[in-house]
Amino acid sequence: MMSVINKLKQSNLTISFAESCTGGKLASSLVTHEGISDIFLGGVVAYSKKSKIDILKIDEKIINKFGLVSKEIAKHMAISAKKMYKSDICISSTGNIGLTTADKLSSVGKVFIAINFKNEIHVKELDLTQSRVQNIDFILNEVFTFLDNFL
Repeated sequence: MMSVINKLKQSNLTISFAESCTGGKLASSLVTHEGISDIFLGGVVAYSKKSKIDILKIDEKIINKFGLVSKEIAKHMAISAKKMYKSDICISSTGNIGLTTADKLSSVGKVFIAINFKNEIHVKELDLTQSRVQNIDFILNEVFTFLDNFL
């Protein structure tokens, strides 16, 4: 993570998050670092369908078509929060990290993370099999590794 923070600072880039399955853990992991306010603009935890619609302004028809856990929703989350915060980079996370699924369109353990950077969106799909806590920690590491590859 320090590599990412240093690269963001050196490049004078800002970052924001739109989190669902990570529940604020991405943002929380950054704010433990001194001087992070220079690059971290904020994040939203849009855990429910309602919050994705009301806060992130994702069209309910898109959610109904693709499901809450999908590549398409991850992209829309990253687009919306990037606009909201006017950041250079936005990362989103959506997934089923527990033992059940909230919809019938995605499987347990399915996670999508999206990076919106330079007006291009890159999505990574994960299939996780551990506990909720272990899955969230794994996603956190994957997000910062994924981002590090783009910086």
